[in-house]
Amino acid sequence: MIFRKKFSLSVVLLGIVTLVLCPVILAQEEPLSHDDILKMEYLHKFVLSPDESKIIYLVTEGDDLTPPADNATLRMILTKSKTETILSSPDESVTSWSVSPDSRHLAYTALPRTGGDSYLTILDLTTMKVEKMPGVPKELLNGFSWAGTSGLAYLGPSPDTPEDTKPGGVTIMDKEPDPVILNSYDIKTGEITNPTTNTDVIYAYLPSPNGRYILYKSSEYPEVWLTNPEFTYYLLDVENGTEDEIMTREEGYQDENEFAWAPDSSVVYIERMINGGMHYPVRYASDIITYSPATRTVEEIPMQWDRLMLKDLFNDDIEMTPFMGGVYALLADGTNPQLVKYTKTPSGWNMVLLKGEHQGNIFALESTVDGNTLYYNYNSASVPPQIYKAHISGDSIGTPENMTHLNAKLLEKPLGSSEVIEWKGAGGDTIQGVVRYPPGYTKGTLYPLVVVIHGGPIYTDFDSWRDTWEFPYHLITSAGFVTFSPNYHGSSNYGFDFAASIEEGHTYSLAVEDMMNGVAVLADKGVIDKNRVGVTGWSYGGILTLSWVTKDNSLKAGVVGAGYQDENSQLAYTNGIVMNRMYYDKTPFEDPEPYIRNMGVYNAGNVTAPILMLQGTVDNAVVPASAMTTYRAYKMASKGDVQMILFKDEPHHMKHYDNQVRKVTEEIEWLSGHLLS
Repeated sequence: MIFRKKFSLSVVLLGIVTLVLCPVILAQEEPLSHDDILKMEYLHKFVLSPDESKIIYLVTEGDDLTPPADNATLRMILTKSKTETILSSPDESVTSWSVSPDSRHLAYTALPRTGGDSYLTILDLTTMKVEKMPGVPKELLNGFSWAGTSGLAYLGPSPDTPEDTKPGGVTIMDKEPDPVILNSYDIKTGEITNPTTNTDVIYAYLPSPNGRYILYKSSEYPEVWLTNPEFTYYLLDVENGTEDEIMTREEGYQDENEFAWAPDSSVVYIERMINGGMHYPVRYASDIITYSPATRTVEEIPMQWDRLMLKDLFNDDIEMTPFMGGVYALLADGTNPQLVKYTKTPSGWNMVLLKGEHQGNIFALESTVDGNTLYYNYNSASVPPQIYKAHISGDSIGTPENMTHLNAKLLEKPLGSSEVIEWKGAGGDTIQGVVRYPPGYTKGTLYPLVVVIHGGPIYTDFDSWRDTWEFPYHLITSAGFVTFSPNYHGSSNYGFDFAASIEEGHTYSLAVEDMMNGVAVLADKGVIDKNRVGVTGWSYGGILTLSWVTKDNSLKAGVVGAGYQDENSQLAYTNGIVMNRMYYDKTPFEDPEPYIRNMGVYNAGNVTAPILMLQGTVDNAVVPASAMTTYRAYKMASKGDVQMILFKDEPHHMKHYDNQVRKVTEEIEWLSGHLLS
């Protein structure tokens, strides 16, 4: 058992649903190491090639690492033989990629793993000939999409943007941004064209498979915070240069929605965000509309589902996949999204809720053109992701066929089991959460509990493998804990009203009540020792940790990652003022009383649990000054030990492996020292 040493300086600056069971844990099995989780193979975006002959997917070693430290590798599986090929070279790390509409070429950008500048590579998937492209515009290296079979569309500044000739390096606050336009780079000739002539900022775009159309949305000022940003959706006809204005909507800059084209380019599917927020828009739910270039008409798909579409913020794959005549969609259902099939008929849209052994644990998918075969990412809270193949017949998902074998060494280690539970939270509402049990869990034994709180609050703890340096669930359970991850009031994927329930300043109170009730249920079930309960979380999870410890003296330890309880300093960032406008009627300067009632800095004298705060010095979401102010207030007033570690030059999502390891090490040592002794 390792106890955290006392420091003379307190700030250190550094450089009930389905039970999923794993195999019986044997005594000789080697326990998990930090590298097993922090350097595991992470499955990112995958696509089925348009000719349906191959699956191409990206795998990284680790999460959030600055390329090339993530060792991102492109892999290909032939759909018939399941033969696998590594496409990118072992001395490069891939940063973006796309398959051409004719399935012949793979374009990708990469960095040398030994360091150096980014470059573009074109790989002929028939001959496997590799061609590095010289003289590529630097903006293209940041991301692109195929526009036809020889063009790469990308975003860049307008050539008409005036140059700032005044001396000095300055940032002008709240200055309207310069235009961002669409460009196209021809891989055969090197010619660059500008398909659009817009004078605003293009924020998202998607070319059609046939290359004729580009759907995009733009705004004069996407990150304006004094008013609500307006985004206009356009369809550009590349052949004749005309544009159709589809719609204009108020949307928050922090939210991204998805576009997907039908295989024949006849229809584009648009995820339409349904926004809440008191004075600034924030997506609480979304549905699907379609736009037809031929008829220039918008059509709503009747979702026939109260909670509407799944939104999975940290998944690179989109939640809808068209086929000829319809679209597959993942719908929100708390911890376990549901896969449905919408088909267009002469009388309207028909919805089928699919059945199968993997239903509820599918988190990304690709469909064949006829809609009869799916390739999908299956995983659970105790089973890491793999790509599977299954045939669809009527309302049934056929027998799954495993296509990948990721993390073979990790799967040899003891991973424990997991379960989704339900209980009554604030206001009598049903709350869900994910419980992860340690390897060798013995029913009837009272285990120490660590509550692992998700960020957001617009996010969800799914019945899904989401282990990262931020949320190292299995490293914590491997240390002998049960972990509990509740989807408190304000979480997404439980419907509009549930997400909106924390408006009017209820940002902390409902969530804390939800979590306390959940802990009580686990204690009543004889799962955990109610006298050995700790809490940890990153971002909004850290914020809620700081609030909870002011209200509950039964907690024995807390770890706060990128959290604060000082709303005044947080207004220095756009993220802070926008959060205030979402959930409060006024800012703390206009009306301080609601904040004083909520903010932990005014109630730190109630804290008895030992607190460890972890914070990056260049955090781009949580103002470091707000975290530091919180630390000072808790350090002065708390009855428990309060310590803080600053991670030098780290943003909100830490980019350096050594610091990720240090974060996890400090976190588990702190929890172990206070809960396992």
